[in-house]
Amino acid sequence: MKTVRDPSRRRRLTAILRVLADSEPGREFGLRRLESLADFRASVPLLDPQRHTRQVTARLGFGGGELGPEQLTAAEVEREAVLAAWRARLGGARPRRVALLQAPGDEPLIDRVRVDDLQALAGGEVQLLRVESLRDDLDALLDRIRGFHPEALVVPSLATCAWLEGVLRQPLERRFDTLRWIFAEHDLDERIRSRLPVLNAGWLHAAGRVGLPTRRSPWSGFLLAGRSTLIELLPHGDPELERHGPSTPTEATILPEDAVLGERYELVLSSPLGFLRLRSGLHVRVVGFAPQGVPASDGPVDSLPRPRVARLPPPPLAVALEGVTMAGAGLTASVRQAFLPEDPALVSAEIAADPDAIDLDARVSRTGLDPFVDTELGASRAGSRSGGPRPRALAIRLEVQGQADAGLPMRICARVDADLRRRSPAYGWLRERDELWEPRVIIARPGSARNARERRLRGLWGPVARPVVRVSG
Repeated sequence: MKTVRDPSRRRRLTAILRVLADSEPGREFGLRRLESLADFRASVPLLDPQRHTRQVTARLGFGGGELGPEQLTAAEVEREAVLAAWRARLGGARPRRVALLQAPGDEPLIDRVRVDDLQALAGGEVQLLRVESLRDDLDALLDRIRGFHPEALVVPSLATCAWLEGVLRQPLERRFDTLRWIFAEHDLDERIRSRLPVLNAGWLHAAGRVGLPTRRSPWSGFLLAGRSTLIELLPHGDPELERHGPSTPTEATILPEDAVLGERYELVLSSPLGFLRLRSGLHVRVVGFAPQGVPASDGPVDSLPRPRVARLPPPPLAVALEGVTMAGAGLTASVRQAFLPEDPALVSAEIAADPDAIDLDARVSRTGLDPFVDTELGASRAGSRSGGPRPRALAIRLEVQGQADAGLPMRICARVDADLRRRSPAYGWLRERDELWEPRVIIARPGSARNARERRLRGLWGPVARPVVRVSG
C-alpha cells in the first residue's frame, strides 16, 4: 500500500470541500463530487483577483459555522515551527509587553492568528497594546507607546520603523528605552538606524498562514506553510525574457514539492476561509528546501520536502494596446533609459494604457454587431472583443527631482517611443501606419511618491516598498 506523504494537505482539502461545497461557487465547480487534490485542480480554474471576486467571494453566502476557528485557519498546525524560529533568535527570552502596530484585516480569524502567536511566545502572559493606524496625532501616539514600556514592537513593514526614526530623529531604542526586539513581516531589507534585533514575523494572508520564518539563511526568507494553507505554484519565468509579460492563466500549476531551485513562481491559494485557487499576486523565488519528515502535531508525519522562498516584487504587467500587447519589462526599461545624465533624476514613474486614447470612429457597425465575429478577420477587428476598442497610446506619469523644463515631457516621449519601436516590431509597424499614437507624458507634482508612501505607512497594512517604475493595469 502506498504511503500517504501529505496528510496535512489532505486535511486542508477536506476542510475546503466541507465548508465551500454547498456554496454557489462550490456547486458550480462541483466540489461535492471531488475526491482528491488532482480532481480539485482539474475542476476549479485558476482565478485572478477580479474573477475570484466575481465568481467566488461575491457569491459565497456562507458562515462556516459548523467548523471552529482552528479548522478554518489551521493556526496551531505550524505555530510551533514559528515559535521555534523566533526562540532561536531570542535566545530564550520572552517578550511580555508587545506594541502591535497593525491595521485590522478583513478576516478577524487571521488577525487572531497573529495575536495568538505572540501569546504562545510569551507563555500566555503577553500584555498587548494595539495601534491600528498612524493617521491620528502622532506625538500623542508615540507618548502612549512610550508609556506602555514595550519590550517588542510588531510592525507590518520594516519601513514603518525607518519612517518612525525619521520622525523621532533618533533610533527607536533611544525613544523607547525598554524596547529590545522588532518583529516585521514585509520589506525586511529596509535599512533602519536601530541596532535592535529584527525578527521575521512570518507571512499571513487573508487565506491563512502562507510563510513561516526560517532558521537558515536568508533570515528574511520563508518556509511555505503548505500544511496550513493549500498552496500551489504557478511558474512565470523571468519577466525580462517573457514576450508578453508574466505567466498567463492557461499555464498549469505545480505542487510545492515539485518546485525547481532558483525559479520564480506566483502563489495560488485555497482555504476554507473562502478562497478557491486564487492567483494571489504574491511572487517568490525558491532558495532552498526544508528536509523531509517534518513531524505534524496533529497526525502522521508529512514526508514531502517544502520550499524555502524569498519574496519578489510582482513582475511588471503587460499593457494591451489596440493591435499589440506590450511586455511590462520592456516598458519599464524604456522609461528608465529615456533619462540622460543631464536630465533631472527620476523619482518614480507609472505606466498604463491611456484611457483617453480611444478612437471613437472604430465602430464595428451601426447595430453594434460584427458580421465577421466568427472568422479570423473578426478576431482582430476593433470592437469585436468584450469591452470595445483598446487604447491606442501609453500614458506615462513621471515624478522628477527638482524643476523640469517645459520641453522634458516631449523629449522623454520621443525617446520612449523610439525605444519601443526598436523593442517591438509590431509596435513600430503600427506606429508607422498611425494606428498607434505617441505616448502621453505627464509630470507629477513634486512629493507625490513620498506622499503615497507615507499613506501606505500610516495605514499599517502590507508592504510599503514598491518599484520605482511601475506598470498599472
